[in-house]
Amino acid sequence: MNDPIIYHYKLIRKLNLLPEMKAAYVATALMGIGTLALLDGLTGLLFSLLGLLVMFVVHAIVLKITLRRVEEPAEKKWFIRFDLPWIGPLPVSDTSLSLFRRLHLHLLLVGCCVAGLFYPWTSSSLVIALIFWHLWLIAPRFYLLIRTRKELGDGIIRLEGSEISYYHR
Repeated sequence: MNDPIIYHYKLIRKLNLLPEMKAAYVATALMGIGTLALLDGLTGLLFSLLGLLVMFVVHAIVLKITLRRVEEPAEKKWFIRFDLPWIGPLPVSDTSLSLFRRLHLHLLLVGCCVAGLFYPWTSSSLVIALIFWHLWLIAPRFYLLIRTRKELGDGIIRLEGSEISYYHR
């Protein structure tokens, strides 16, 4: 047996995150901040930072509520992470791919709805900032979901700083 095995799971696929991907991720954030600052000046910069904070909190609340409703033991495996590109509430140990898919489809929908709720009462710059930061925060997760779309949902994934491992029975 030369293949890495975790318990009864065998490593099927390992996805490496290139340093260029991380640099592009950071550059995208800076371009978003810069664009809002260019369009609305100091107000755009303020809305950009406020949008990031609001979306970060929304992601944390949605994932906490969904995890508690879906699978309470999994809730203890998720914490706030700040290692690029994994920013926000994410699993710190192995997690089911099907659970990860379900949670992030909920998060995509609810995050867009929350940004839309602000539309009637606030500036369009804040709504744009909320949508931008929502998509920016979930982009690496959807990269993972796209790359594992053909894999069976009963496998497990492990997120590490520069690689993603997919295991299956």
